[in-house]
Amino acid sequence: MNPKILIIDDEVDVLEFQKSYLSRRKYTVLTASNTNDALEAIKKESPDIVFCDIRLETDTAGLDILEQAKKIKPDTVVYLITGLPEVELEKKGLALGAKELLHKPITNEALEGKIKEAIG
Repeated sequence: MNPKILIIDDEVDVLEFQKSYLSRRKYTVLTASNTNDALEAIKKESPDIVFCDIRLETDTAGLDILEQAKKIKPDTVVYLITGLPEVELEKKGLALGAKELLHKPITNEALEGKIKEAIG
């Protein structure tokens, strides 16, 4: 299976770097840098796996995206990403259906490992 992956981060260089790496490995990769674009991509493209930074326009935008993604396509695998210790947000994210909270910096190899883990 070649999953469709959506990467959501407000740092455009991070998006391009991760997209380039994963695309070279034959994954279909979409990107979004804000909540509206992310939700539009989820609705239109129906990604299998989402990597979403928690903090975009607001401190909890990633949780909002997670919640909407699960409503749109409940079997979407969502990994939340943060650069800060986020114990309460992690608990909330897991309760909303996130697979895991990943901590920055995340290597491309680690992302690919999570993709392989998600698709079994």
